Amino acid sequence: MKKLTLALLSVLAFGSAAAAQDSVTVYGRIDLGVGISRINDGFGSKENNAQMVTGAGTSNRIGIKGEEDLGSGYKIKFVLENGFDADTGAEATEGLAFSREATLQIVSPFGTLAAGRSSILGTDGGSFNMLGNVNPFGTGIWELGNQNIVYGKMPASRFDNAFTYRSPEYRGLQLTTEYSMGEEGKENRSTSNHYFGLGVTWKGGPAETVVLFERVNEALTTEKRSPKDMWRITAGGNWKFSAATAYLSLQYFKNADALGTASYSALKDNGIGSITSAQMKKLDGLEGENIILGFSTPVIGGKVLGAVGYIHAKTDELSKKLKADGGFIALGYQYPFSKTTRLYSAIGASAAKYKSGDQSVKPRGFYGTLGLSHYF
Repeated sequence: MKKLTLALLSVLAFGSAAAAQDSVTVYGRIDLGVGISRINDGFGSKENNAQMVTGAGTSNRIGIKGEEDLGSGYKIKFVLENGFDADTGAEATEGLAFSREATLQIVSPFGTLAAGRSSILGTDGGSFNMLGNVNPFGTGIWELGNQNIVYGKMPASRFDNAFTYRSPEYRGLQLTTEYSMGEEGKENRSTSNHYFGLGVTWKGGPAETVVLFERVNEALTTEKRSPKDMWRITAGGNWKFSAATAYLSLQYFKNADALGTASYSALKDNGIGSITSAQMKKLDGLEGENIILGFSTPVIGGKVLGAVGYIHAKTDELSKKLKADGGFIALGYQYPFSKTTRLYSAIGASAAKYKSGDQSVKPRGFYGTLGLSHYF
């Protein structure tokens, strides 16, 4: 840990010194707030909490990015970005100096080619994200409005040893594709997850749209069992009206081994009816669809956000069929004190129903938060 921290500080110091003579920038975000929650997991556990929250309005990060212009439309770029928890100062991912992104990019008239550790395409963060325009909350304000609550869950949001290509924009159309060879030392082996994504975006007038296909060739388990490969297709976008912006996301997924719905982890730990916890933890055949509807509109110098999401999923690979229905509703407000500092607040709820045979559980949660984000 100490070696990683010293290495990170050394690189940041170098970046600050180099910034005066080259296009190198040290940047970051720090976010802190307070949150209240009331959670019933459906299995007899009820919790009321008031706590400090961090990374609720935006994920905490510090990084370095830079570029060198080679002329004739060619550039070399790099991004080195680490996540951290502002309330403790701890690394978001222990053992990784640049957990959020570490890419080297070649920019040319034919597009951008990047290599390194990168986010999946199906998120709202990273250099090559494609789902930042389908939900006003993106991946949420704390536990509120997060599209991952209803999306089919990927094994990870970032992958090592990834190659990404993004085409030039042509008449509003742009193609992006990404492939990960897997974990370090396990590249292209069956013992490592391999991610593939291919998507197209289109921008024209008041509209932004996206269609994205993602698939994970999942690693063999410790029991040498080969899981089914999870995949999903997402389509959506937004439309800017004079007084507001409307958002829509639609998704179909298959062979997921988990959901982001309310208290799904408690379902895995407890099972339901004749379905045991051991069976739940080996499950990789969830199939379903989801929808998110949202809006944003200017109010009193800031912006009001609202969204609702719903998911229906099922599987029949267990001893009995399992059905899951869930969703969220969220309302938020963001107010910029300046170009770099923003106040935010949000309130909302999430709920789910898991049913197998004549047994069902109905977890639910209520959340509220108030916080401050600073960009530098």
